[in-house]
Amino acid sequence: MTSTSSSSLQIGGSTLAYNCVGDGPAVVVVHGIGGHKEDWAGLAQVLAAEHSVYTTDLLGFGESSKSGEVITIADQVAAIIALLDAENVAKADIVGNSLGGWVAATLAATYPDRVNRLILVDAAGFKAMFEGKPPVNFYPTTVAEMSNLLDHVRFDPATHTDAFAIQALAASMAAGDAQASAAVGQGMFVSERLEEVADRISAPTLVIWGAEDKLFPAGIADLVTGHIQGSRKVLIPNASHFPQLDNAVAFNAVVVEFLQR
Repeated sequence: MTSTSSSSLQIGGSTLAYNCVGDGPAVVVVHGIGGHKEDWAGLAQVLAAEHSVYTTDLLGFGESSKSGEVITIADQVAAIIALLDAENVAKADIVGNSLGGWVAATLAATYPDRVNRLILVDAAGFKAMFEGKPPVNFYPTTVAEMSNLLDHVRFDPATHTDAFAIQALAASMAAGDAQASAAVGQGMFVSERLEEVADRISAPTLVIWGAEDKLFPAGIADLVTGHIQGSRKVLIPNASHFPQLDNAVAFNAVVVEFLQR
């Protein structure tokens, strides 16, 4: 196993925590709501033989700052750009899941000269995803709400037990986490939707989707590819909203193949 180094970066009054593993062309990987940089440890090890892989905790998550102030998608993009600058990375491949996909796509649209290739994984950020009442509470405060959330985002039945839900709820309500999550949520609803920026994405783009995603059903992947010229879609079987966790072998193989092009 390739050793991983942990670092942090001061951005104004905020701290961005990130890991780096491997050596070679840079890949930056961004998690979604409720996630953290360790979610990508498996993919990072797979890519480390040929890449420098940076996995981040977005602002408001994990070991990064949790000030409780509203954090927009533009704020998250600025933090990733600051990471690239600090690591002297001129251009990188960008991978983002869910909220991280929104961040990654916005970065690619705003800073096209900093992105080689783009991989969007069950990406959030399109208006259609915000229409009507969400099927889940993204900021659960009860075991029942957490169980419902897990049922929508994870494929593995082992994550649907009460014991797992209790553990996940305790983690999500740890000191500062609930307030920080609310701040990120507020920032999402005042941020540009991807319909407004996606046509500016020029990087080769792969859209990966869990075939059994109950939160954002797989048909939404066609909406995403329809807004990004030249993009293509791959569905991961036996996977829901987090295919990198639900079916890591299939997911990692698709990512490796795309990055080798």
